Amino acid sequence: MFKNVTVWAILFVILTTSSTAQAQKPSASFGSAGTAALAYFERIPAQSFASYLKSIRPGKISPQLKAKFITMFPKQDIVTPSAEGRAKLAALEPILKYYGRAEVIDLLVLRLGQAAVLFLAGAAVLISEEALNLLTAKELQGIVAHELGHEYFWNEWQQARLDKQYSKIQEIELRCDGLAVIVMNQLGLDPSPFTSAVTKLAKSHSGRLVNVEYYPSFDERIRFILTMIAMVNTRGAVFGPMPSKE
Repeated sequence: MFKNVTVWAILFVILTTSSTAQAQKPSASFGSAGTAALAYFERIPAQSFASYLKSIRPGKISPQLKAKFITMFPKQDIVTPSAEGRAKLAALEPILKYYGRAEVIDLLVLRLGQAAVLFLAGAAVLISEEALNLLTAKELQGIVAHELGHEYFWNEWQQARLDKQYSKIQEIELRCDGLAVIVMNQLGLDPSPFTSAVTKLAKSHSGRLVNVEYYPSFDERIRFILTMIAMVNTRGAVFGPMPSKE
């Protein structure tokens, strides 16, 4: 169950936003985290985004360290997904390939007791059984694209956590949202299901989020994602044309 998830994984819970955040009224503009995250993407030069992402891609963890992380999970908590679940996982292959992590990052389905998707220190993306059942394949693509983005900002995140720079931590969360939008667009995928995925996961939880100060509000996340979709649509020279909706 969820209590068996290691501290490494818990540090990377991205989408267990408190359901109370949904009641917040939309604010007129972004806070400091949203403003800084948006500026990060506005500064990306007019080159292929794939080249830019490759230039900032972190090194891979060693096979030994990866194995150490993976083996921390009891075998009884690792789930063999159904045929439908396997089809959803197969839809994640283009996301992994774009990030250059198809042969590096494992996808593990776990019994966690709630809908959650987590990044495990360069070794795996952990998907709870509940999240796999809750999300469509397109929604899961956006969520995993977000999770894989955390690898690019790991050192910044760690330093911000040590310094208790909560606005910086929230900014990094939003940067990962931005990466998810761009990566899906680069692959010719409609990024709009990402917003429904965030909403579904938020609604699936109750109570306050642990380390709530690490996370932007639900309202800010949704507005930031929509703003990134608009940015991608207007900066075709950098991010490519927005795919047409089916």
